[in-house]
Amino acid sequence: MKTLIAEVKRNALDDGPGIRSVVFFKGCPLNCVWCQNPETKSPGQELAYHAERCQGCGKCREACPAGAFNFSIGVYPVDRGRCTLCGACVQACLEGALVFAGREYTVDDLVKVLARDAVFYRNTGGGVTLSGGEPTLHAAYLGHLLPRLKDLGIPVCLETCGHYDRRTFERSVLPYLDLIYFDLKLADPDRHARFCGRDNRTIRANFEALAAQGKVALLPRIPLVPGITDTAENLKGLRDYLSGLSLARVAFLPYNPLWLSKLGPLGLTADYTHAAWMGAAEKDHIRSMFHGFEVNPF
Repeated sequence: MKTLIAEVKRNALDDGPGIRSVVFFKGCPLNCVWCQNPETKSPGQELAYHAERCQGCGKCREACPAGAFNFSIGVYPVDRGRCTLCGACVQACLEGALVFAGREYTVDDLVKVLARDAVFYRNTGGGVTLSGGEPTLHAAYLGHLLPRLKDLGIPVCLETCGHYDRRTFERSVLPYLDLIYFDLKLADPDRHARFCGRDNRTIRANFEALAAQGKVALLPRIPLVPGITDTAENLKGLRDYLSGLSLARVAFLPYNPLWLSKLGPLGLTADYTHAAWMGAAEKDHIRSMFHGFEVNPF
């Protein structure tokens, strides 16, 4: 069994406790307009073109059997209607300007990569974090991967958007998790549908089930997206929702504008743009709104 993975990031410090390896799976059931990892949104393979590395040698065009290259059509020179993702251009490009945005890993392949850092996990209280994209889209794959990690004594954290089939999740994924980071983006279902592509009814039901079961440590996380999720109305709605579930711990994910630079190499354009980082005063105001909660540092 194998699946597409955008990246395996080793020696990570921001996606769970200790030193971790983060697996970014490709594919997501949501379509958030501010997605921080646009290279993981599509479940399929993608061809990325990094113009700053290109020397204009034309070898990619010569190698392409489908005639998919046209450098006069804009910053992304690949005609997707013609491209078959055969990889001939990637092999011909000596500068690394053309690369695939995903790689297939068998379960054995991935276990070998993740097990290399087992000593760091043990010494720092770290482990493996499943991220994306949405890892639960790969539940069948995880059903084979996670028991292997459990046998090796490697703790696993899941980062999820929460939109998954609960029966499959509880059978194939939940029994092997040690920690869940669960993103809650928007309180209002209509605004959730507008900015994330789907409403939040399934997400809420899945979150409430996890909170009620109490089987795995659960941390709700709220992304702070200017003008969308960071509004007083939305934050109050999420605060009251968590209070109603008797949950008093929350994490915030400050907006990171660097995702915008990832769009061009994929031939994508932004439906939302905001180039500024979140300031300290804004963070302090949000902390004050969640007075009484244990707020993770951000």
